[in-house]
Amino acid sequence: MKKFFAVVFSFVLVFSFLPFVNGAKASGPDARSYSVLFNKNSIPANFEQQVKSLGGEVLYSVPEIGFAQVKASKSSFTKIKGISGVSASNPSVTWSLPKSERIKESAVNPAKAALWDMQWDIKRITNNGESYKLGTGSHNVVVGIIDTGIDRDHPDLVKNLLPGSKNFVPAGGFDGEEPSENGDPNAFDDQHGHGSHVAGSIAGNGAMLGVAPNTGIRAYRVFGTSSAETSWIIAAMVAAANDGVDVISMSLGGFDVMGQIFYIDPVTGKKENLGNDVADFKAYKRAVDYVTKKGSLVVVAAGNESLNATNKKEVMDYMNEEYAGDGLYFVGAGFEVPGTTPGVVTVSATGQNDILANYSNYGPGFIDIAAVGGDARMYDQYFAEGRFAEYLSKRLFEQEFNLSASEDGGWYWSIGTSMATPKVSAVAALLVDKYGKMSPAKLQDLLYKKAVDPVKGKDKSYFGNGHLNSYKALK
Repeated sequence: MKKFFAVVFSFVLVFSFLPFVNGAKASGPDARSYSVLFNKNSIPANFEQQVKSLGGEVLYSVPEIGFAQVKASKSSFTKIKGISGVSASNPSVTWSLPKSERIKESAVNPAKAALWDMQWDIKRITNNGESYKLGTGSHNVVVGIIDTGIDRDHPDLVKNLLPGSKNFVPAGGFDGEEPSENGDPNAFDDQHGHGSHVAGSIAGNGAMLGVAPNTGIRAYRVFGTSSAETSWIIAAMVAAANDGVDVISMSLGGFDVMGQIFYIDPVTGKKENLGNDVADFKAYKRAVDYVTKKGSLVVVAAGNESLNATNKKEVMDYMNEEYAGDGLYFVGAGFEVPGTTPGVVTVSATGQNDILANYSNYGPGFIDIAAVGGDARMYDQYFAEGRFAEYLSKRLFEQEFNLSASEDGGWYWSIGTSMATPKVSAVAALLVDKYGKMSPAKLQDLLYKKAVDPVKGKDKSYFGNGHLNSYKALK
């Protein structure tokens, strides 16, 4: 990703995945974090004691799907994975927030819908606001947002933020390196901005308007300012479903490897086999199965790597190039997760004129639906030509970026499949509000048949069933 001189600028992408094992501060000098998946959707009552007796520590567990994260030395883990009932295990997958630069919108009139003229993305989906005459949602329907949290006092969000938001970041944060994280389950305040931006696209109701401006939202915070663990994200999914949310919106994603991951020491050249991501991969499938049975539809981002995610060679070539500097080498097949998980709605992003965004992932059978997430063609051109200051001064970002809420009570411009995903979640919520509670399968069917401008042929690999349209959904 390009580096920018302008501190005020932010190009926020979907969360990237760095598949190396975590450093540790306990259980020996070579202690690492590992994911453990059991044969059944439960964890043995004596598992924690067994792990402790073998020199390890249970860091996090999700008993509803039989998934746990442990910290142990390599020798201890060899014994731990032999515990009766363990189905799969691997070094824990790390999900990271990219370095953030963003375009902040300042000196905005906080009056009702004051930003409407700048919201070209919401206008496209709502048919210039006509869908609001047919339905704006209600608090009878809830979208659970698994992200960086929400600004609980934001004037555009506070009306629709329902009780019950939760924090899943443990004390110390990622790898114990975030001292500000105290593990308080009520600490769901957004410290990054991504989650608030997502929330605004769903249910903003103030200076900016979301696609469903009267729909209930709830935050399930899994990111602080750094990285997250698979176990935190899956725990949030389970909790959201147990809370009865109708739609789970996940503007996050990355890659799991079915094959082998190697680490090559840059000093010694020694190659270490780190295994694969089978436990994490299967855990996501179990989590989606669990929440679907509970009645929650999962909507996820396709990712921002400009990849054909169904082309395994292309995905693996990308990963080997992207992470070569970290000493990592991959053999096998890479899967975008949770986008490739059966049962989810996977969303690609478009810019103006319904053209696939130049960063959006795509692929036949991978993309289910497309929504406006913004584009970066002009941005790339001006940056490459050394005219980035002109791009900013002329406010050309207004033509291709999306505006939404920030973590500090304000607003900022951003793009990504992260920005497309919540709009699909919002329309799914509107369908539930209009037709009543239904199974996730039926909701998907309605979404694909009623809520799109359909496409055919090759376009389906870019846009799935079509371009999101909330006006059509409510007609």
